Amino acid sequence: MQARLAGNVERAVVLLEGIVAADPRNADAQVQLGLAQLAGGRLDAAEKAFRAALAVAPAYADARIGLARVAQRRGDHAGALRELQLVDTANEEAAALRSQLASEPVPSRWQLDLEGSYSTLTGPQVDWKEAAAALRYRFDESTALGGRIEYARRFGIDDVYGEVSAEGSIAPGIRGYVTFGATIDPDFRPKWQVGAGGSARLHGGAYATVLTLDARQARFAVGDVQSVAPGIEQYVGGRFWVTGRWINLFDERGTRRSGFLVRGDLLPIDPLRLFVGYGEAPDTDEGRVVDVQSVFGGVSYDLDPRTTLRLSLAHEDRATGSDRTQFGLGLGLRF
Repeated sequence: MQARLAGNVERAVVLLEGIVAADPRNADAQVQLGLAQLAGGRLDAAEKAFRAALAVAPAYADARIGLARVAQRRGDHAGALRELQLVDTANEEAAALRSQLASEPVPSRWQLDLEGSYSTLTGPQVDWKEAAAALRYRFDESTALGGRIEYARRFGIDDVYGEVSAEGSIAPGIRGYVTFGATIDPDFRPKWQVGAGGSARLHGGAYATVLTLDARQARFAVGDVQSVAPGIEQYVGGRFWVTGRWINLFDERGTRRSGFLVRGDLLPIDPLRLFVGYGEAPDTDEGRVVDVQSVFGGVSYDLDPRTTLRLSLAHEDRATGSDRTQFGLGLGLRF
């Protein structure tokens, strides 16, 4: 308990796991383990510990309040209130949580993202125009379904690409997703594409480390192209984090080509986020594999809790063809 209250969540979890392993019917230790897991953001593990405590002591108010806090973190206000209904109304902590839930806005289940960009190219190439709309529904904090439509006009021709995705929690700290997309009468976008990936949080807190992986198989007019991109996200103090990705691409001849991307994100104040990045990696934007050197940056600003405005600028130097400068504008709506 001293470790947990001092903010040393990982040590608290290790110590408490040893206690409950030796005595699973120690309801006090299960509740403390649940609180430590909750502080570390591991909601599934926290719920498991609280329910283990209730299995031994069904009237344990702290365990029931813990379940309510898990539901609250998942955005399930109704579930949190249901748990609190089973706690004595004289319980001050439960009363305070009921009051907090009543004052909080109902969590957003839907998210709509609208994007548009305009690209200028060197040489005689016609400028590119692109637009996209993505809609995502979140069942709870760990599970979501989404769809995305992208329109692109390049080289004087149009392509429309659509994609559906599903994501969810596999285990505490581990998430996964799958995607499938296709293009109607493609010219430069893939005929079809499947993808899968995920993330694993090694530890939480202000200095969290997250490992990521994205893999895709795409069919273009020139042949099949595969990509595998492992990566890492390192948080520094909670308001700054760095993302690195090692990009490996296998072109239509099976030749492996690789590169990297590095990005930094900063939250100087709560509504404002800045990002900047650099990459040298193969790319398939033109319907064929081209080595690209890119630098990019941008800003996003929360106009209110449910609306985000995004601006971005990127420049690409391509090994073949024209270099490109892209201006992007985006709007995110949560409801």
